[in-house]
Amino acid sequence: MQDNEKIYRIELTNEEYEYLENLKNEFCNKLSKMSNEENTEYLKSFCLEQNLNFEKEIKGTVYKVNTYFSKDSEYTILQDLFRIFRK
Repeated sequence: MQDNEKIYRIELTNEEYEYLENLKNEFCNKLSKMSNEENTEYLKSFCLEQNLNFEKEIKGTVYKVNTYFSKDSEYTILQDLFRIFRK
């Protein structure tokens, strides 16, 4: 763990924990049966590209952010986001 990382503790009842574990396992099981292309399309349906494209003005400068998905990427979007935020 790096110095700038934070740990958040969430306390759950056993019933809540089991529910989330089952949900996670079902999700992982579903994804494991899909091809890479099917996984990409399925996950893109949760986070449409056009919703990730935006403009933001900060101190008089307008920043335009565009997001693209690559089927050949060796990193997940979360890994890329963590890498960007660590800089």
